[in-house]
Amino acid sequence: MWEIIIAAVLVICLVLLPFALLYLRRRWLTGQGGLFDCAYQVKETTPGSGWVLGMARYRGEHLEWFRSFSLDLRPKRVFPRVGTAYVHQRRPAGLEAIALFEDSMIVTLQDRLTGETSSLSMARDEVLALMSWLESAPPGSNYLPASADTPG
Repeated sequence: MWEIIIAAVLVICLVLLPFALLYLRRRWLTGQGGLFDCAYQVKETTPGSGWVLGMARYRGEHLEWFRSFSLDLRPKRVFPRVGTAYVHQRRPAGLEAIALFEDSMIVTLQDRLTGETSSLSMARDEVLALMSWLESAPPGSNYLPASADTPG
């Protein structure tokens, strides 16, 4: 009889352990700075697909993005303020409206060095915060030095 009870308790603990670890990770990340829900589009091959739910936070001069369902404490994507430019925003369309957070907006950012674009989905208030954060960089910080092979 005791063997069955012990086995059942072990199974329950093993099932609940990942959820407890995800909760503890989110609590730890929240304690490191303001955290907000933010989805990231990892691939843009099919319109409306490729979104991964996550969370983001501002840390110094960077916007850090973390996957929601990961135990990694390091961000999967980092957007430096000096090298990131706001391109535009739009409402989710089609499948995006179902897959993303309710009442979210999709923001497109561009890497100033490579020209690569990235799409993030976040609440409207967070879009305003992101735009303010990008625009409030100290004077001269948006200057990107010329590459080594460019004269001048």
